[in-house]
Amino acid sequence: MTDEHEHAGPSFQAYMYVFYALCVCTALSFVVNFALGHNLTSAGIIMFVAIIKATLVAGIFMHLKFDWGKLYCIILPVCIVTVMMVIILSIDTTLAWHAYPDSAVPLIK
Repeated sequence: MTDEHEHAGPSFQAYMYVFYALCVCTALSFVVNFALGHNLTSAGIIMFVAIIKATLVAGIFMHLKFDWGKLYCIILPVCIVTVMMVIILSIDTTLAWHAYPDSAVPLIK
């Protein structure tokens, strides 16, 4: 018996385009981190690139491309948790600097 039905999901070429886009986004994150260093601007750009990458993965690899309601419910909590983690880790870094003033804590530009 032969398979006469078309594949319902994206083609192999679409998967490869998403793979290349993810590679470019990852390289962009490394370049931004290297070029701008550790500051708020680079963190914002890297978070924006991470949101794009998460949207691509959820939309194509998880087959939610046409189901924006579920995709929105996946991406929105990730964005909220990301902001919360940045705030929490910033407080931790600040308190560590005050607790250990002689330590070699890198200055944030």
